[in-house]
Amino acid sequence: MGEREGCAAGRMWRSACAALNAPDAEEAWQQIVDASPPDGLWHSLRNCVAYQAGVWQNLLLKEMEEVTYPAAFKLGIVLRHTPSEIAVRLLADMLQAHPQSQTLTSYVLALLTDDEAQWCGSCGAGSPGGSDGAEGSGSAPLRDLRLFGDCELAVLAASREEYDAHAKLVRAEYSQLTHNNYVELRIKVLNQFSQIPKLFHSPEFQCFEAAARENIEREICTLREHLLTGRRE
Repeated sequence: MGEREGCAAGRMWRSACAALNAPDAEEAWQQIVDASPPDGLWHSLRNCVAYQAGVWQNLLLKEMEEVTYPAAFKLGIVLRHTPSEIAVRLLADMLQAHPQSQTLTSYVLALLTDDEAQWCGSCGAGSPGGSDGAEGSGSAPLRDLRLFGDCELAVLAASREEYDAHAKLVRAEYSQLTHNNYVELRIKVLNQFSQIPKLFHSPEFQCFEAAARENIEREICTLREHLLTGRRE
């Protein structure tokens, strides 16, 4: 509990809530912590969300142009893997007194539900194609949606050590599968990624493309070797 209190996700949450003058931020954070998977899995506050928070903060430090609603965007990053019913309730409670309550709530929900952000780099859930249209969802501009989706995929371009640690955490999420079944399914997901012409859709993330493809191909080769030799590590 203590570690997750101090992780990058927690810092981002508190920063966003302070900017929005959102009430009961600590109580809301505790609900998010309670709903998060354990730290031994990828989709947790300490791993997936904290990694994305760090990526986003690094981009901002490089003086990237801000999104439409910076604090609300950060709320979306933290809430990305919180159960939808909890996320919706927290947004309603925390933003109800804000003068832009409806706009901000719609913006965050658009980030959380739009197809641009639904292709999850760790598990292959959602649609890999994304939108090539000129408009956003109506509640969030296309640029913001693309940045949000690219942030989800950023782990694919992590350093070799970080990527390998991420892969082990993803495996833990599918512990109910036999080794061979998992390897076969994981190869299928990774092959889908390798066939996408462009993994990242925003200019800010274009520099991630080569590293992501290198990691994907390396993992595919490793997994194929596992199938041939029976290795598990």
